[in-house]
Formats: sequence, structure tokens, C-alpha cells
Amino acid sequence: MNTNRNFIGFIWHAFWLALAETFAEKNVVLPALILFTGGTQTQVGILTSLMIGLPLFTQLLFAGYLTSKSRKKNFLLGGIYLRVFAFLGVGMSISFFNVFTPGYFVLIIFFWMALFSISGAFATVSYTDIVGKSFSNPERKRFFVTRQFLSSVGILISAVSVDQILTRFSYPNNYQITFLTAAILLFIGAGGFWFLKEKPSEISVKYKNIFEVIRKIPYELRSNSNLKNFVIASNLIGFSFVLLPFYIGFIKSNFDITIRMIGGFLIVQITGMIVSNLVWHKVVKKLSFKGMLRIVAVILGFIPIAALVLQIFNNITSYYILFLLIGSAISAQKIAQEGVLIEISNESNRPLYIGIFGTLNFSSAIFPVFLGILIQGAGYTILFPILSLITISALYFINKMICPVDLEVHTR
Repeated sequence: MNTNRNFIGFIWHAFWLALAETFAEKNVVLPALILFTGGTQTQVGILTSLMIGLPLFTQLLFAGYLTSKSRKKNFLLGGIYLRVFAFLGVGMSISFFNVFTPGYFVLIIFFWMALFSISGAFATVSYTDIVGKSFSNPERKRFFVTRQFLSSVGILISAVSVDQILTRFSYPNNYQITFLTAAILLFIGAGGFWFLKEKPSEISVKYKNIFEVIRKIPYELRSNSNLKNFVIASNLIGFSFVLLPFYIGFIKSNFDITIRMIGGFLIVQITGMIVSNLVWHKVVKKLSFKGMLRIVAVILGFIPIAALVLQIFNNITSYYILFLLIGSAISAQKIAQEGVLIEISNESNRPLYIGIFGTLNFSSAIFPVFLGILIQGAGYTILFPILSLITISALYFINKMICPVDLEVHTR
């Protein structure tokens, strides 16, 4: 009974979260906000580190604390409501857009997005642990695919709304409306967590401070080759994943981009997420989460090359193909990464593994800051193929992992 109840609660949150996050989408909407403000690709890189890297990097700090907590529902709720507050903060700050210089305004956006990301890290540790306790392996596959499909539908619905808001209202009022709407939608989505029935976790060890947790990392990596290979593979994949917000700047370097085009790119990206889910539903049943992780590496490794090839056509409409691929990659990554992490951990060590995975995900946490500088120095033509090869090399480490799907093959 609790499984069905939790399934509904998590799905309710996923749908409304998808609606909310589209209004502040980190690969299209937020980079465009920075660039239209007068910001640079370097600042887009810093924002990417805040949105993608910071929550991963801070997970270890929360993991040591949450490992000793048998129930984590209240911590999950606290993290979600802080994220609502962060969205409200951005929306209200835009009211004073004309008061600040572009540089100060970008710093204010950084502050609110840092709060959003840190609170998200706190919530993610709790969320992943409760999901792992709530569903068995077959139920887990159904949950992740269903969650991603409904999230994609929610994103498409909100993307149409975002497109209308961005084009019908003048800048910066259009962005203020999007962030305030995001806060309301996320607040509604948090209601799903109130209905969760959480069973207590098994607690095998308690950590006195963060330094004890840090000292535990080398032991866990030596004793669990799955965790070590997963961390390495995720870092290699991350080099291309953090490129996603930079494709707007890449296109902008060749063409004049309008607000209407931003909305169009977003809708195509989300269409890619929805359409690809029809395929991922079958893939995850047959190849499980490890197979999905292979697909993530292949698609993300191909996208930088595709971006350069599309440049030959000298037509901005051809880049809609790029965002279709990006949507497919995002959808696959969301299914694969969390699923693998749950499968290679258990109730007692899952918060710790989440923290270790996040802290050692250097490519997502640090690389975006330097990516903007590298793009300006080396250029897209040199950088994109190098990052593509790095990402494809993740397949070697993925293949070395022993996941439940591998064990199923040996027992047949």
C-alpha cells in the first residue's frame, strides 16, 4: 500500500517540478537571461557550475549528517521550500533590474541560484534515499520511466507557456513572471511529499563531523569498484553534459538570436525528451540503468560534433536538430544516473554514496567555470571534438561496472 502511495506522491512532485523548472530552465532560459543582461560566456559558465556542480559538490556535506537520520522526509520538505524561496528571490530581484548595473544584477542572480542549488543538494540526498527504500528493482524501473515521461509532458506544457510569456511581455518583465510562476508551481509540487510514508533506514554507522566522512571516501572507492567506475564514467560524461548551456552562445556567435527563437529551441528540446521516452521505456526494461548510461555517453559524445556539422548549413533553423538531441540526452541522463546510483548502494550507505558521487563529480562542479574561458581562447572548433572523445571514453568504465542487469544475464 505504501508503495502505491509513495509512487503517487513522487509522481505528483515530479510533474509540478517539471512545470516549475522549465520557467527557469538552466540550459536555455537562464543562459539567455545572463546574455541578454550583457553577461558573458564566462558568467554562463559560473552559472552552470552553480546550477549543476554546486549541488553535487555540497552533497557530501549533507550526506554525513543525513546518514545518521533514519527518516528524511522532513529534510526533504525543508530543502524543497528553500528552493521555492530562491525562485521568489529571483522574481523579486528583477523588479529592481534598472537599479543595478549588469554586473551587480548577474551577481544577484548567482546568489539566488546558489541558494537554489544548495537546498536542492540537501533535498536530493533525502529524495534518493526515500526512493530507494520505497521501490523494489522492477518497480524502480517503472517509476523512473513513468516519472521521466510525465515530467517531459509537464515540461512541454510549461514550455508553451514560457514561450508565450517571453514573447508577449517585454524584457525584463517576462523573466520576472516566469520565476514567480516557477515558485508557485514548485510550492504546489511539494504537496506530494506530505503524503509519503517513509520506513526507517538501517543505520550502520554515524559520523561525528564532515572530516570523518571525507576520510571514509578512499575506503569506499577501494572496496566498491562499481562506485569508483561510476564516478569516473560520470566525470567523463560530465565534460559534454555541462556544454549544454553553451550551445546558445555557440549559435549566438554565428546568428542573431531573438526571444522567440529561445522559446522555439526550448520547445524542440522538450519534444526530444518526450519522444525519446517512448524508446527509453523499452531500453530500460531490456538493458536496465547501466544500458541507459551507455546511451547517455554516446549521445552526449555525438552532440558537440553534430553542432559543428550543422554549422556548415549556415541556417539557424538547422540547430533545432541539435536541441532535439539535447532533449533526448537530458531525458536519458535523468533516468540512468539516479537509477545506477540506487542500484550500486543500499539503505545504510546510500546517503554516503550520493555525497561521494557528488563531491567527486569534478567535471560538473568545476569545469564549467573554465569552459567559458576555454571557448574564448581555443574556440568551439578545437574544443568540441576533444570533449566528444573524452565523453565517449566513459564507455570503458561503464562496461567494467557489475550491475543487477549483469547478474540477471548470468542466472539465465
